[in-house]
Amino acid sequence: MIRIVIKEARDIKRIKTLLEDNKWLNRSRKIENVNDQYYVYTTLKELPSEFSAFQHDYYNGEDDQKQEKKCTLESIVEDYNKTHNSNLNLPRRWSIYPPMLLFNNPNTLETTNNNIPTDLCQLILQHQLDLFGTNNLTHIAINKPITESNNVMRKPLNILPIYGDFGPNLPNDHYPTSKDFQEAFWCTVTQNGIYQTWSPEYTMFSRGNIKEKKRILDNFQNLKGTVVIDFYCGIGYFSLSYLKNGGKLFCWELNPWSIEGFRRSLEKKGYKYKIIKENEKEFEINNEINNYDAFLFLESNENIPIRLNNVPSNSLNISHINLGLLPTSKPSWSIAKKTVLQKSKINKVNGVSTIIHVHENVHINEFENLKFKIEKEFSSKVIHIEKIKTFAPDIWHVVFDVEM
Repeated sequence: MIRIVIKEARDIKRIKTLLEDNKWLNRSRKIENVNDQYYVYTTLKELPSEFSAFQHDYYNGEDDQKQEKKCTLESIVEDYNKTHNSNLNLPRRWSIYPPMLLFNNPNTLETTNNNIPTDLCQLILQHQLDLFGTNNLTHIAINKPITESNNVMRKPLNILPIYGDFGPNLPNDHYPTSKDFQEAFWCTVTQNGIYQTWSPEYTMFSRGNIKEKKRILDNFQNLKGTVVIDFYCGIGYFSLSYLKNGGKLFCWELNPWSIEGFRRSLEKKGYKYKIIKENEKEFEINNEINNYDAFLFLESNENIPIRLNNVPSNSLNISHINLGLLPTSKPSWSIAKKTVLQKSKINKVNGVSTIIHVHENVHINEFENLKFKIEKEFSSKVIHIEKIKTFAPDIWHVVFDVEM
């Protein structure tokens, strides 16, 4: 392709107008000023006589591709709306959980059924390398925050699969089988070097918790020889950070889908684990405590005192207890306190204190009031308050660190 070299600025307008009138101007390239010479790019392969008085040279036409409009989600939707005479606006926020693209803020989705057309999904995935920097995405979903206060299993009941096979659609009261786990859709993420996996139709995941995970990794290191108890472990959101720092895990969870995700993460990294179900009353931790890195109890955390009752104190040097249930973990405060007092002798001998991490959703004006209540409940001082993320104006997910 030809570019015209103009030495006098006063000639630029005349040349540009002539090129435009004949549709010879390359609109994807701007006029360049290089050492007081002006380069005007054309779509010409031969120089017409109208420009014979001007110096010219050649450039690689393939370079024009680099000057084209950058491919963005907005540009794809804009082109789609023009072609289909529609007025679709996609959510402006999303998260990547290979192989799933998860859109947030669904209220901005202006369609009759809160959906994204299949052909638009295909366009998005076709350009995923430009849009998201990956070629691994095969599924699309829209995420809505959980609003049910009685959602004990913490299932993502408001996730909306949009594109791709998300596995069997099982009723809420169905207890999953090994076949269900195999046929389900699983996605992954690696945060702070820690691999986690879950089935998005049956298990929640919050990217915003990464701040607390990083705090655990940075501030609570060298946990070898200690035990960490997680009352609401989920897929190992916080537990895996303690494990990476050397702690042995004792974890409780009601949702079998969460335990399966936790198990897959442990297996992926070569950790030794044991899953104990509620009906396995005869299981005694003490007999196998040295054989595993993590014990996963698929049962209510109300059984914690019973499970730990026969374990000698010298086997339970408890360094941390995590109470990670939102909007409140108050129902388990007394159990956590009882657990620490029950096994306090070995901690006193080793000079090790137990830190209880109390997770709560709380208004910013209630921080001090809740701190007072926690200190009164545990008869111990709150040594740190960590604000994780907001759920609503002035409503924070907060962690109170209590040292016993």
